[in-house]
Amino acid sequence: MTSSEATRAGATAGRRPIVTWSLMSLAVAVVALMPDWTGSGDARPLWIFAVPVVLGFIGAAFAVRASHPWWAVVSALWGFALIQVLVVMVTLISGP
Repeated sequence: MTSSEATRAGATAGRRPIVTWSLMSLAVAVVALMPDWTGSGDARPLWIFAVPVVLGFIGAAFAVRASHPWWAVVSALWGFALIQVLVVMVTLISGP
């Protein structure tokens, strides 16, 4: 292996999936804004529940592109898990 190949291999391995982490954080922010904090009783549109899942898949695509397969799996599952956590938390706080 030449020094240029070693440099490229080290640069690829050392890259962090910052875009993936940012999209996962954005998904958390979207889920935090979903509950009706004002108590107005207005229903949220149904498509808003797909936003964290879509952000998770986009983050997974960026992780795959950066050669981080485990972060891709975590990001893809993150959106689904956030929706489930939201359902459980709203049920526990507001009651059935």
